[in-house]
Amino acid sequence: MNNKMKGAIAAGAATVLLAGGAGTLAAWNSGASIGGGGVGAGALALTQSGAPNWKDQNGAVSITGFRAVPGDVVTYTASFTVTAQGTNLRANLAVDGATITGDPALKAAMTTAVTATVNGAPLPSGAGGAVITPAQNGKVVDVKVTFNFAQGTRASRRRPPRSICPTSTSL
Repeated sequence: MNNKMKGAIAAGAATVLLAGGAGTLAAWNSGASIGGGGVGAGALALTQSGAPNWKDQNGAVSITGFRAVPGDVVTYTASFTVTAQGTNLRANLAVDGATITGDPALKAAMTTAVTATVNGAPLPSGAGGAVITPAQNGKVVDVKVTFNFAQGTRASRRRPPRSICPTSTSL
């Protein structure tokens, strides 16, 4: 017998063995319905209410023309209606660093802080920022993000982040 013939016989034998195993699988399997109810997915969303506001330490600014310098403190405020449904849902409102552009030295010297309130009462804070739970579902959350550009940073006048998105690592 040549090698091709031996290979074909071996492949045929393997197919028979596999088919035989598949035939006996049904004898060891069975199925039945059990009670217990359904499992549903939660929901998490922020819907912005109105226009955001930007200001620096001197008052309101138009962010599209603003150029931050070392020592500036820029604040973003906005309101969001929260959808937070899920038994164990916890989400952090945080700054997405990937959306921040500008002078690398100034960006590296920038720190951010995120706080949020509902009807003036502060939300709890976690390592990533303000924490959203199902307790805020359907409520308006007022978010405040502070960008502090450290004094003494060696950088020329640059534009601060144009698109700051208060998000969570999990959000």
